[in-house]
Amino acid sequence: MAVLLDSERRSAKARVFVALVYSVLALGAATMVYPFMVMISASLSSSYDYHRHSPVLSAFFDRGDRFMRSVATHFRTFPREVYPDAPKGWTTWTEVAKDREGIRRFAERELSALESDPARLAEARERSAKFLRSLAAADPLGLSCHYDPRDLPGFVKRKYGTVEAMNAAWLVPHKSFFDVSFSAEARMAPGRKGDGSEKFATWLELKKWYVDEAIAAGDSVSRTMPGSLADHAEEVRTALAVQFIDHGWRDFLRSAFANYALVGEYLFVRGRAFANTLILVLLSVLASLTVNPLAAYALSRFRLRHTEKIILFMLATMAFPAAVTAIPGFLLLRDLGLLNTFAALVLPTVASGMSIFILKGFFDALPRELYEAAAIDGASEWTVFRRVTLPMTTPILAVNALNSFIHAYSSWEWAFLVCHKESHWTLAVWMYQMSADTFAGQPWCVTAGFVLVSIPTAVVFLLCQKVIMRGIVLPSMK
Repeated sequence: MAVLLDSERRSAKARVFVALVYSVLALGAATMVYPFMVMISASLSSSYDYHRHSPVLSAFFDRGDRFMRSVATHFRTFPREVYPDAPKGWTTWTEVAKDREGIRRFAERELSALESDPARLAEARERSAKFLRSLAAADPLGLSCHYDPRDLPGFVKRKYGTVEAMNAAWLVPHKSFFDVSFSAEARMAPGRKGDGSEKFATWLELKKWYVDEAIAAGDSVSRTMPGSLADHAEEVRTALAVQFIDHGWRDFLRSAFANYALVGEYLFVRGRAFANTLILVLLSVLASLTVNPLAAYALSRFRLRHTEKIILFMLATMAFPAAVTAIPGFLLLRDLGLLNTFAALVLPTVASGMSIFILKGFFDALPRELYEAAAIDGASEWTVFRRVTLPMTTPILAVNALNSFIHAYSSWEWAFLVCHKESHWTLAVWMYQMSADTFAGQPWCVTAGFVLVSIPTAVVFLLCQKVIMRGIVLPSMK
């Protein structure tokens, strides 16, 4: 039944009421969409513009912002030696990103002279190429390098092949290539000889690799720079401007989606995280659709003496938070010898008191004539359950399956507690590890990870939304 009758819809009060309802709904939608857009924008950002928390990445439509991001791609901190005339407040990339108007003026000043004079631009290209070739011929020991941590896993993997080979060469234990860092080497003054270790030799190779890759790509500048930027400020400044004029959009898109490439390899390509998650979800959904309906059917179909007490006991289990039951559950699984197994992940969540309670109420509401007709036809109890009861409760089963899927897919605390071996970790556990340790200093990569792992849940909702709505509406209609 409609809230407003057709005769009332044209009145002033009705129109105000409808406008108010739509305004509230629009506000609610905005509060949901805005954080999602901020997350998407942050996943495409970098150290330069991550802290803006903007729903739309400015570099997509602001040329000046795109140029400053291009500069930030080659330097981990703002290069004051290259731009001594920049505003004094530009001390960090976060502070630079706040001055949007200053960025536009800065970019216009750096680019207009070259773009307005084709002959001057051609000369600048030639000088930049010559400058880059001089870096390729120079001793890497005397050069500085503002490396990107996202480049390290692929670089060391190509060099050593396996983590074991790298650890044997470096004499430093690493769990994976994603744990590699050259922060200590990057802080050393250019020209200073290292400790002669294999890791320091790899650091020198990384410097040369950046220059070689830039030359091969037809770039004008690389992350490897002269040891003294102040002495080569004009060359670097010109090279940065030429690089943006020639490859601005390409560099921006590469930088924006590099977060997804790195996180995708971390979560889905290496190890067994994706396979473990898929197995866990399938087992959890299958077990939930087997145990809960059977228990609810037994309580509904057979008049047990203590049915009410059983249901009350099952509902009482929901009064305790998961943190309270975690320790007893862990001790029980330990005594049973089930730690570091899929059984430890699946068994504790197979039965749900709330699911059984809801299913029992739904089974109770089914017409008893159906069961009487089935009994007259000679159908067994299993046939009645499988051919009569389950087909009529598909929407409720779909909602229960969805709840089981979400719990199995997103729960990391329990998986982290009962599975100490990384070979049994799921995507949720690796996401926690990534955000708390591996990429803690690169929140833009962590955000890209959250976007990636949310895609399966969104796909399931989109594919099953009709069945889900039936599961929500039908119980209320009954």
